[in-house]
Amino acid sequence: MKKNTIKHTIIIGFISILGIALFIVGYIFTDKLSRANSLASEPKKEKVTLVKNIPTGKELTKLATNPKKKQSKEKFVAVNTTKDTTAPIINVPEETVEQNAQVNIYENITATDNKDGDVTVKVTADEALDTSVVGTQTIHFTATDTSGNIGTADRTFHIIPKSEPVAAPAAAEPTPAQQTPVEPAQAAPVSIPETPAEPANSAMTITMNGQTIPYQNGGQGSGQSIIDSNPSGVASTWGGAAVQSGDDGQNTHFIGHNPGAFSTVFSLGAGSQIVVTDANGTPSTYTVRTLLQLDDYGTEVGTGTNYWDLTVGTGGGERITLQSCVNDDINLFVIAYK
Repeated sequence: MKKNTIKHTIIIGFISILGIALFIVGYIFTDKLSRANSLASEPKKEKVTLVKNIPTGKELTKLATNPKKKQSKEKFVAVNTTKDTTAPIINVPEETVEQNAQVNIYENITATDNKDGDVTVKVTADEALDTSVVGTQTIHFTATDTSGNIGTADRTFHIIPKSEPVAAPAAAEPTPAQQTPVEPAQAAPVSIPETPAEPANSAMTITMNGQTIPYQNGGQGSGQSIIDSNPSGVASTWGGAAVQSGDDGQNTHFIGHNPGAFSTVFSLGAGSQIVVTDANGTPSTYTVRTLLQLDDYGTEVGTGTNYWDLTVGTGGGERITLQSCVNDDINLFVIAYK
């Protein structure tokens, strides 16, 4: 009985020791496992922290749009500032020159700008003028202001055939003055009749080669009907300035019938003189420089050069153009300058 008790005591003690050992081993294992889990979980926490620190899609959109909003605001301020958008204005008068003449294409050209003022020195041309070719040429001019605005204008040059030199009439040799005989003292004085004053020039007439032709200021509206109503007795203005003036700096275009009032036009040549009086009777003398044969559209027979603007337009300086028909299709144009 006693032996069994000892045996039981030993077994119980062994089991107790084994239980304690198992408890200690379990505790140690659990502690190590807990520490291992702690070490393994710490990087995960750092990863989570890093992920949280990365901006979200909405935050990235806000960050990206904030600079753009600032730039947009700056652009809005710039747009509201005043900007010069007005281009310079170039004044280019028409010019009529003779064939092969040396011409300064910039002469009499002016340019002004609303901000820079006079910018004539900035005017440039894109091409040169060729005066060897008879006809009408157009030169394109530009001027740029300090704001970059570009003004443009086209200048028209009428190139006419060069006139043949006109021989000057030989000067008349002076005749010796006649001596007046001395009257006797007792002779009665002889009365000298007064020379009547020359009559004033008639208003609105054209005088050429000794023939004076009346005209009317009909213009394009009435000119043709005026000469048709009296073919042999009257001429009329048609193109150019509708009212003749010897000092307006413009071309006045006269028409008349042939045969009829303008038959004498065919006796004119380079150097012939024509006297035209205005509505007040003020005379202006013009010298013939150019004669052309053109069709009804202003195109020269043989060359195909068009002279419509030169003959019917107002530009090109103070001058007159006389037109009369050669036949049903061709007209003679006589151009004379003051």
